[in-house]
Amino acid sequence: MPSYDRLLDEAQERGITVIEKYPFASHRIRGLCYDDTIALSAHIDTEAERRVVLGEELTHATHTVGDILEDPRMERRIRERNFDRLVGLQGLVKAFLAGCREPWEFAEHLGVPVDFFAELMQNYKQRYGVRTTVTTEHGLFVIGFEPTFRVRKPFRASQSRRLSGKRKIRRF
Repeated sequence: MPSYDRLLDEAQERGITVIEKYPFASHRIRGLCYDDTIALSAHIDTEAERRVVLGEELTHATHTVGDILEDPRMERRIRERNFDRLVGLQGLVKAFLAGCREPWEFAEHLGVPVDFFAELMQNYKQRYGVRTTVTTEHGLFVIGFEPTFRVRKPFRASQSRRLSGKRKIRRF
């Protein structure tokens, strides 16, 4: 989960110039990548949004060639790469371990806008189905996207028996 400053460093390492407060005529344009230059709108209000836009434009700069405005598949792939780069399944688990339970808490902890987080959840549900598992350095976790978003660490069978008070009786 790279920070905004880390993304700026990455752009510099790749020889990409970043113009941070470009006065686009339209408020709808948040960022633009052309050759080895990325322009970020002066109308971006938050650090979280700035991070998301820079991440996406940096992904454009490193993964696409030419004008892709008319190619929705490529735009979708770039968006997916940005979801994985800025958050990823591992990031969801780390936020859960940090105490996040509500979607807005995840978004705040991960440093992304709530609407970006909602798009990420929709995308992950399409890509992974209603549930997926991820293994981290902290063990195995199940991430569910329906009916509500949640992250949990599954119990082993021996733990669930101990917690429920039910024991298997052996008969000889």
